[in-house]
Amino acid sequence: MRPVVKFLDEQLIRQIVTEAREILCTLGVEIHNDGIVTMLSDHGARVDAEKRRVFLTDELIDKSLAAAPKSFKLYDVLGNETHDFSGDNVHFTPGSAAINILDNGTNAIRKPSTRDYVQYVQLASRLDHLAAQSTALIPGDVHENISDSYRLYLSLLFCEKPVVTGAFTIDAFNIMKDLQLAVRGSEEELRARPLTVFSCCPTAALKWSDVTSQNVVDCAKYAIPVEYISMPLAGFMAPVTLVGTLVQHTAETLSGVVISQLTNPGTPVLYGGSPAIFDVRYETTPMGAIETMMIDCAYNEIGKHLGLPTQAYISLSDAKQLDAQAGL
Repeated sequence: MRPVVKFLDEQLIRQIVTEAREILCTLGVEIHNDGIVTMLSDHGARVDAEKRRVFLTDELIDKSLAAAPKSFKLYDVLGNETHDFSGDNVHFTPGSAAINILDNGTNAIRKPSTRDYVQYVQLASRLDHLAAQSTALIPGDVHENISDSYRLYLSLLFCEKPVVTGAFTIDAFNIMKDLQLAVRGSEEELRARPLTVFSCCPTAALKWSDVTSQNVVDCAKYAIPVEYISMPLAGFMAPVTLVGTLVQHTAETLSGVVISQLTNPGTPVLYGGSPAIFDVRYETTPMGAIETMMIDCAYNEIGKHLGLPTQAYISLSDAKQLDAQAGL
């Protein structure tokens, strides 16, 4: 028997979802991608072209939630099943994406290198309790224009596990898609045995950039699973209350579900995020704070309520060194 921790009762969950839907229908979501705006308009959404705002409808939201799979599976490079996102199954993966690391020899902070990345990937391949790897470092010894696809190339080359990743540009997606096709052999095999999950991030508050929204569409076209990483900061780019932040997170995530499911109904999705509280004293985002963990747990309850598999960045630390506090 598995113990369960719940922060929200069903009535509050329903209220949060209702208010999030109302926001999407009355205040709308700002989208900086003309093709996606046109697609949503063609499906019945109202558009304010001057402000780039799209106003969804309850019908579009209901249609998209009905189309989104309640679960999906991931497979490794060899085609073996590694993940089943049904029910309350839990899978662990490293986080992402470090632009600096702590050198284990000199104890100095520096940019990661290709050698660091390969060592990390080789280590991840031997950790039995990590079902997946992630593109957790950004190598600083290659040009930034290829840093996203280069990470995925190294991951697929040196580790058999599926990869949690993401594209930094629109053009890079095609390269990253082709790398997966090189492993699977065909688009049909890639659809049948997904190899990656792409993180796609709306911008608080209620905005999708040209790049991230196009990533959602491109992934949907090839049925590549997407995790939505909404990042409202309570008290800064979101309401100061935790429930208010949850309303905004729900609205931003639902808008992503609509974009993917209208592009290709049945595209696998993870109801994810990386919200946090905001420390106004130091202008920082305490990722290890109990309030941040409460938001994470609560939005996962909302995702489960909507019938979707969920994701969270959790077990993080704000410790300034590798000590007992960081380990705890």
